[in-house]
Amino acid sequence: KLDCDADAVYFSVVQHGTPPAFCHRGSYTCWGASSNGPLYDKGLGALFRVLESRKLSAPEGSYTKRLFTDQTLLKNKLLEESQELIEAVEEGDVQHINEETADVLYFALTACCSGGGSLEKVIEELDYRSLKVKRRPGNAKQYRIDAAKILLEK
Repeated sequence: KLDCDADAVYFSVVQHGTPPAFCHRGSYTCWGASSNGPLYDKGLGALFRVLESRKLSAPEGSYTKRLFTDQTLLKNKLLEESQELIEAVEEGDVQHINEETADVLYFALTACCSGGGSLEKVIEELDYRSLKVKRRPGNAKQYRIDAAKILLEK
């Protein structure tokens, strides 16, 4: 695929291996990690690579592997951590907000990986949604709120 003035070529590489790697040295790139590098160098990308690896072959006693095999536990942790994030926001403690957001992201990405999703596709979806001209009102869904209340009251 060419760019808009046909002076650059865009191509996509499907990473293979465990972890997925483009370079023959087993890294995502031939240039190593950098703070402004590819998706998988650090942060959420690095976390997702670990999740993919754990899904294929987790060490004995791995909590992440347990989450992959126990969908009820994963669902309950998503609910629990979401509630804790809400409470942290209500408290206004920025450090606590950051910590709980990290927890929610970990469990959300675990659910994504468990279900066969990919971080790359999640980012593509977010990018796609940001380009929409017509927006939904964004109101909360009452039936989802009611269902969460029932689960949280158990």
